[in-house]
Amino acid sequence: MENLALTTLMLPFIGALVVSFSPQRRAAEWGILFAALTTLCMLSLISAFYQADKVAVTLTLVNVGDVALFGLVIDRVSTLILFVVVFLGLLVTIYSTGYLTDKNREHPHNGTNRYYAFLLVFIGAMAGLVLSSTLLGQLLFFEITGGCSWALISYYQSDKAQRSALKALLITHIGSLGLYLAAATLFLQTGTFALSAMSELHGDARYLVYGGILFAAWGKSAQLPMQAWLPDAMEAPTPISAYLHAASMVKVGVYIFARAIIDGGNIPHVIGGVGMVMGAGHHSLWLPDVFATAGYEAVAGLVDHHSTWLDVLRLVALHLRLAAGAGG
Repeated sequence: MENLALTTLMLPFIGALVVSFSPQRRAAEWGILFAALTTLCMLSLISAFYQADKVAVTLTLVNVGDVALFGLVIDRVSTLILFVVVFLGLLVTIYSTGYLTDKNREHPHNGTNRYYAFLLVFIGAMAGLVLSSTLLGQLLFFEITGGCSWALISYYQSDKAQRSALKALLITHIGSLGLYLAAATLFLQTGTFALSAMSELHGDARYLVYGGILFAAWGKSAQLPMQAWLPDAMEAPTPISAYLHAASMVKVGVYIFARAIIDGGNIPHVIGGVGMVMGAGHHSLWLPDVFATAGYEAVAGLVDHHSTWLDVLRLVALHLRLAAGAGG
C-alpha cells in the first residue's frame, strides 16, 4: 500500500518533467498518459485499502528524530477526495486536448508543454495535500497548488489574465499564513507536526491552530473577506476554470478544515456564512459575464461545506440559488 501511495503521489510530478522536455506536439499525449497512470495507481491504492479492512493507515515517510515531518494518511475521507481530484484531473486533461486547438473560436490556441506540465503538477499537489498526515505536508502542497493556479490563470498572457493570476496568488498566499501559524503552534505545543496531535491541544493553542487552518481555508476556498480572487480567476482556460476553481482547488480549504475536525475533535462554531452566501448570491445575479457568475456561484456554494452544522445556513443557501435560477 505504501508503494502504491507513493507512486500515485509521484507520477504526476514525473510526468510534468517528461512533458516539459518533450516536443510540443507530444505534450498532450504525455499529459494524458501520466494522468491515466496516476488514475490507475489511485484506483489500485483505494482497492488495496478497502481490501485491508482497516479504519485508517498512517505512513510516516520523513521524520527527524521523533518529529514527523511528512507522512500519508489513507482512510475513507482521503480516498474519497483523492478519487475525485485525480479522476477529474484525467478527464480535464483529456478534454483540454480538444479545447486547446486552433479551431477554438474564442481562444484559437494549441496546448503547450507549459499547460500540461502545470496541470500534472497540480494533480500531484492535490493528491499530496489530500493524503498528507502532517500540517507541514499540507502546507507544502497548499503552496504548490497556489503556484500552479497562478501559472494556469495567466496562461493566455493577456494583461487581465496576468493581473487576475497575481491577485489569486497573493490572496491565497495570505491565507496560507494561517497554516504557517497553525504548524508552528502545533509543533511548539506537541513537538510534532502530525495532524493526529491536534487532539492534545488545549486553551489558546487550540484556538490558534484551528483559527489558522480556518484562515487558510477562507483564502483557498474564496470565503469572505478573501473571495475577490475567484471570479477573476475565470480568465484561465475553461478546463482549468472548471477543474481548479470550481471542482478541486477551492475544495482544498474545505478539506483541510474537515481533516482538522476529524483528527482534532470538536471545535467552536464559526459564524459568518450567511453573509457570504447572500453577498456572493447578490453579485452573481447582476454580472453579465457567465464565467464571473460561475465564480460567485462557487463562492456561495462553498459556504455549505464550511458551515454544514448550521441548518439555517443551508436553507438560506438553497433559497438563494433557487431564486437565482442556478442548480449548482
